Amino acid sequence: MVRNGKPVELAARRAAAEEILLRHPGVESSAVLCQAERLVAFVIPAESYLDESLNRTAAAAAALRKWQKTYDLNQSSPAATSAPAGFNIVGWDSSYTRQPLPAEEMREWVQTSVDSILRLGVRSIYEIGCGSGLLLLRVAPHCDRYVGVDFSHEVLSRVREQLQPVPAVAARVELMERRADNFSGLDPRSFDAVIINSAVQYFPHSAYLGQVLERAVGLVRDGGRIFVGDVRSLPLLTAFAASVELVQAQDDLPVAEVRERARRRVRHTPELVLSPAWFLALRGRLDRVAHVEIALRRGRADNEMTRYRYDAILHVGGKSEAVPVPFEAASADPIARIRRRVLESREPFGIHSIPNARIERDRAALESIAAADPARTAASLRQELGLAAHRGVHPQDLFDLEAEYPGLRVHLSWLASRIDGSYDALLIPAGAPPDAAFAVPGPSSSALLHLANAPGQAGIRAQLSERLLAHCREHLPLSGVPERLILVDALPVGLDAAACAELSAVEGDQTIS
Repeated sequence: MVRNGKPVELAARRAAAEEILLRHPGVESSAVLCQAERLVAFVIPAESYLDESLNRTAAAAAALRKWQKTYDLNQSSPAATSAPAGFNIVGWDSSYTRQPLPAEEMREWVQTSVDSILRLGVRSIYEIGCGSGLLLLRVAPHCDRYVGVDFSHEVLSRVREQLQPVPAVAARVELMERRADNFSGLDPRSFDAVIINSAVQYFPHSAYLGQVLERAVGLVRDGGRIFVGDVRSLPLLTAFAASVELVQAQDDLPVAEVRERARRRVRHTPELVLSPAWFLALRGRLDRVAHVEIALRRGRADNEMTRYRYDAILHVGGKSEAVPVPFEAASADPIARIRRRVLESREPFGIHSIPNARIERDRAALESIAAADPARTAASLRQELGLAAHRGVHPQDLFDLEAEYPGLRVHLSWLASRIDGSYDALLIPAGAPPDAAFAVPGPSSSALLHLANAPGQAGIRAQLSERLLAHCREHLPLSGVPERLILVDALPVGLDAAACAELSAVEGDQTIS
């Protein structure tokens, strides 16, 4: 029995709001949900409308010019021009200290990146954003063909100079001055791999990256790879921001101010930050992408690149079902469990939701900042966190098992995109097919709602939200106009009222006063 007809009335209001929103050219899809008898609209924006009607294309071009100018200034500095051959790390600064990252940490970062690419076993590479050649000069000797592209004439000239003493390698390398989205003059399916390492954070928005990767897929042969390395993690952006602000805060700064500074850092991040689930969504749009891997970075250095960044590997050519693997919950000592399992069985297996020792202190900081007395000081909070016990497992401890058990392959995945930074370990003993795709835990439906930030687009997105709300007011009675409008990357599935409330503070949320 329907009491007072409220459920029927709410359903009718929801349906009417969805219909009206879909009539607007700025809406790709929409879903309207009910939260305490109030309507909340979730909208996937139409990319073409953002580009053409709200001038996002012009804003993106301006952002690229700004990054290029900054990069050129860095690379024309005395420190860059006098850097050792193959190791120009000018511009690689810590967000925590605002100082250059230590050279030994950068050497580890370079070597782990090179090792990850060499493990792909490819012989012809197209690298987008090759920069000063940190990867090119180390990977090209292992290739038959290496094409490096960058938008900086100056750094490409320096790479050419560094190749001159090694003519055998120089003969295999071609350098092009062009933007990332320029693939003109290249034959389809002519490379084994496309590499974009530590560059996508400077792309203007995720749609631009999607266009680049769509064209890159066309450049890769069946069985090839696209390696997108050193990607900043969106699920962990809030924890990262809180950790930076707590480190930088003066001892007597109230926690309330630390909290507000962290919020501002998230809102005003100028770089593109992506959820690992973004690459999974991309796979659904690109027929030739057969499988997606999201890999934690290897290394011991304790910096933001090992803690908060990951590599995405797109396997190109043919669709195939991933081989199912049993995953068990993480125990108190997952490494001991893995050692026993490797000796007991030759079958692949997995452990899910392993607490991440790299960032558990930062996660604790985030929780403490959110829950602490606003008047409490940063110094007292840092002291408390320094005394806290830890239970996480360092990812490199698991990677090191490969040396202990010859033939064992360790894959640590962030595909599930959890905000606590926990990871899933896939262990493949010796003898398993080298090219088999194994299934790992994926993201929940709520993790798909927001797949990327929108650097520099706050005004554009606010303008779209205002237009959509005005459109609703024009065509709907006041009771049918959504009270909240949230711009998302996927429509919500199975969200309840509590989940709606949790999403009310995300970027793009507009509340009618």
